[in-house]
Amino acid sequence: MDNDEIIRKKVGTVSIHVYKESKTNSRFFYIESENQDVLAVSHIVEDTLKKY
Repeated sequence: MDNDEIIRKKVGTVSIHVYKESKTNSRFFYIESENQDVLAVSHIVEDTLKKY
């Protein structure tokens, strides 16, 4: 095996759904984690999006 080769497998998906409130024009997000393996990543995304 080459030292630069990385072997990986997909562990899950994090989906971000973006919605826009028609009256106030504000946006909000719905974050969906496929499984517990990616839950930590979805928390990081959620914390980051809360800043905007």
